[in-house]
Amino acid sequence: MLSEVTNTRQIEGEPRRRWFTDPSIDLYVWYDERGAVVQFQICYDKGPDEKALNWNAGAGFSHRGVDDGEGGVFRMKSTPILTGAADLDLDAVRRTFVESAGNIEYDLHEFILHKLKGSQT
Repeated sequence: MLSEVTNTRQIEGEPRRRWFTDPSIDLYVWYDERGAVVQFQICYDKGPDEKALNWNAGAGFSHRGVDDGEGGVFRMKSTPILTGAADLDLDAVRRTFVESAGNIEYDLHEFILHKLKGSQT
């Protein structure tokens, strides 16, 4: 089940963000000054095959791979970055979200699920 990381780093000049995590997914949510969701990111298939489904109020959906930064031999771990477009199994993402999201508040759960049901990536 997703649990909120209560000391999530906030970046000056960016919308307030929350981070929820469990062994299978990470959920990041950004809010405007009125408390409305303006963006979310679901990172799933954690590990070397990780992917990120992003929704932004202005831009809609995108789906990308994640380079976890583990790199090669004799290198320090790098910061994970989004890579090129990745194949999307939206039904699997929805299932993973629903199975993991039992601890997040109802309104946020329903908002994200509504967006996932209507997405056209």
